[in-house]
Amino acid sequence: MKIAFISTILDYPWGGADFLWTRAAEAAVERGDTILLVVSKVVADHSRITALRAKGATVHLREKLSIPTSLGTRLARRLRRWTGSSDTEVNALGQFRPDLVIFSCGATYDLAYFPAWVDWLLSTRTPFRLIANWQMEQPTLAPAETERIVRLFSAADALCFVSTRNLATTRRHLQESLPQARVIHNPLRWQLTDVPAWPASPPWGLATISRLEPGKGIGLFLQAAAQVLPRTDEWQINIHGVGPEESALQALVARLDLQTRVHFHGYVPDLRTIWSTNHLMVSPSLEDGVPMTIPEALLCHRPVLSNAIGGTEDWVRDGVSGFISSIPTLAPFARALQSAWEQRNQWEMMGRTGAADATARYRPNDYVQLIQ
Repeated sequence: MKIAFISTILDYPWGGADFLWTRAAEAAVERGDTILLVVSKVVADHSRITALRAKGATVHLREKLSIPTSLGTRLARRLRRWTGSSDTEVNALGQFRPDLVIFSCGATYDLAYFPAWVDWLLSTRTPFRLIANWQMEQPTLAPAETERIVRLFSAADALCFVSTRNLATTRRHLQESLPQARVIHNPLRWQLTDVPAWPASPPWGLATISRLEPGKGIGLFLQAAAQVLPRTDEWQINIHGVGPEESALQALVARLDLQTRVHFHGYVPDLRTIWSTNHLMVSPSLEDGVPMTIPEALLCHRPVLSNAIGGTEDWVRDGVSGFISSIPTLAPFARALQSAWEQRNQWEMMGRTGAADATARYRPNDYVQLIQ
C-alpha cells in the first residue's frame, strides 16, 4: 500500500501531536508499505523521521502557510488556485498517487485553511483519514469554511479524536453526528520501569511537565499556588520543560515571591527521574487535546490535578484518582488546588487507584487503526 502522512503543524517543535501518526508510519514501513511524509522542516529533522527516511520513506518539506485574513486576500488566493497556480503539496500527492492519506491536524479544523488539499481529495476520491489532536471549546469558522469541513469530514474514511470531549465539542459545533468518528489513544513513552517508589515527604512535590507557553496555563497554576498553598507548609513546585514563556514565568515567580518554592528543571526526558521526587501531577492547560503527561503520571502512580479540558475526564476521576477544576480560570483552579492540598495524605492511595484505572483503559496499539 502507498500511504501519505501529512502534518498540518508548521514552525512548532516535535511534540505529543507527532507521536500518533509517526508510530503508524513506522508500523506501515515495518509491513512493507511505501510511505510519503509531508512535514515541516522542524519535524523532518527529528530522529524518528530520519530513521523512517533511512528505511525508504520519502519526505516532502512543506512550505510556510500564510492564512488569509481579509476578503481581498481570500479572493486573490481563490483566483490563483482557479487559474491553475501550483500547490507543491498537491503536486507531491499527485505524483505519489497514494492509496490512503492520513492527516495529523494540530487543530481539528486545520484543513479549512487548505482548500487545494480538500479539492484534490474530493476530486480524486482518494481515501483519507484525519487525526484531530486538539479542539477549542468554542471554535469559530466562517459559514463557507464550516460547509467545507462538513463536506470533507463526511467524505473521510475515519475521524480519529484523541479525547471524548474534543469529539463531543466537534459534534456540537458542526451539528453533525460524524458516525465515522472514534476516540483513539496516543502511544505513550511510559514503560513499567518508569514507576518509582513513592517519595518521602515533606517536602511535597507538585510537578508540571509541558512546553512553556501561554496555553499550558503554568502562570495560572503559579498564581493559584501563591493564593492557597500555606507558606508555613513544606511544598515545592517543579517545572519540567522549555519554551518561549520561560523568562515570563520566572518573572512571575519573582513577583509572587515564590523563588524558594519554584524550580525550573528544563526538559527532563526520564519519567522515573521526575516522579522520584514528586507526588502530584499538575496539568493547568487552558485548552488541549489530551496532555500525554496525564496518563503517564497516572501510570507512574501519581494523582493528577487538571482543568476539565480535552482528555482529562477520560483519565481522571475527580476525588478518586485526582482533582478536576471545572473551568480553566483562576478561582475554580485555586479551589481545586486547595482541595488537593487538604487531601495530600490521600495522594499515595489516589495514585494507586489512578494507576489501576489507567492500566485498564490504556490502548497502546490504537495507532494500528490508522493504517488498517
